[in-house]
Amino acid sequence: MKKVIQVKTDDPEKKQFNLVVSGPVEKIVDILPESVYLKGHPGDTLEAVVNITPFEKYPFSILGMESRGNARIKPILIEPTDGKKSWQVIIKSTSDKVQNLYDVLTLKTDSQYKPKLTIRVYAIFSEKKAPKS
Repeated sequence: MKKVIQVKTDDPEKKQFNLVVSGPVEKIVDILPESVYLKGHPGDTLEAVVNITPFEKYPFSILGMESRGNARIKPILIEPTDGKKSWQVIIKSTSDKVQNLYDVLTLKTDSQYKPKLTIRVYAIFSEKKAPKS
């Protein structure tokens, strides 16, 4: 990572200068997929699974999950079992009409580096196309 910061001073000889900050940025978690895109038709039940795997160097637990409250998108948080390291979020969505749904899931963690994780969820219910004859 490299960032350039413009510094302004009251020094008459050097009113401004660039300060460069650089260094490696380590990943602490894998979220697969990072965003969920569901497509289907009214009456379908759409489903996806998101795997959240903390890196060994930065272990954490997920303390809870909140959504913005779209009732048609239902997430379920599953803790790791049997020595596994990955958490899972199972996402289901249903609709009885043509519509586009959106929600943001916020996962609260006990990590000092990443106290919140976000997952965007899109569910698109479109009309069934009539078969061409």
